[in-house]
Amino acid sequence: MRQFYSQLLPKGALIFDIGANVGTMTTIFVSLGAKVVAVEPNPDCATHIERTTSRDAVEVLQAAVGETNGVAELQISDRKDKMSSLSTEWREAVSKGNQDYIGLWNRKLKVPMITLDSLVQKYGLPFYIKVDVEGYEEQVLQALSTCPPLLSFEFNTTFLDTTLRTLDNKIFDRASFNYTLIDPVKFELESWVNRDALKNTMLSLKSASGLGDIFARTPNRKDAVNGYFPEPHEKEDS
Repeated sequence: MRQFYSQLLPKGALIFDIGANVGTMTTIFVSLGAKVVAVEPNPDCATHIERTTSRDAVEVLQAAVGETNGVAELQISDRKDKMSSLSTEWREAVSKGNQDYIGLWNRKLKVPMITLDSLVQKYGLPFYIKVDVEGYEEQVLQALSTCPPLLSFEFNTTFLDTTLRTLDNKIFDRASFNYTLIDPVKFELESWVNRDALKNTMLSLKSASGLGDIFARTPNRKDAVNGYFPEPHEKEDS
């Protein structure tokens, strides 16, 4: 994972880790020199990130991210905390595809909800946004006005219709795309493709069982470069 992301992220990049869980990806990003805003609605997971990362590199927000600022109901799985979700439809779909998931969600919790645009307003436009929110990706991206240079969101072949709708978001109008499957971490396409080509690829995966991440990249905007990084670059030692 570290090798994969080292080819994508410039040193000093600002990253939003949306759905950070226990901070596995946050830790990888920090090891590559990034500054991370880690957003996680499960208070137990958010506390874990706070205790295992440095405040110099990571700011932890205990909140869900969605289509509006307010309050949301999180369905928590204590057995598999990474499966906690805001989406009833997603939970029903993955439970239908995997009988082991039936009864996985054992409690509900009211959590604060914020939008990506509110995060951008506070921290600036990041270089990369990672979205992994168990079926709530479409709603998360509805409240993002500007796509950063790099963005990824999780997809599940048992819940593919929402993935196709998410790709229609206008923030992706200038984007090119690639995707990864969970193991191993590598791009599955030899070259980045347009939206229609990626949709066709996703449809070809519909009969398979699995999940991965769709990556979207957009041309860098020179007028927003200062927003990508929280501090000016320091010169590297020669």
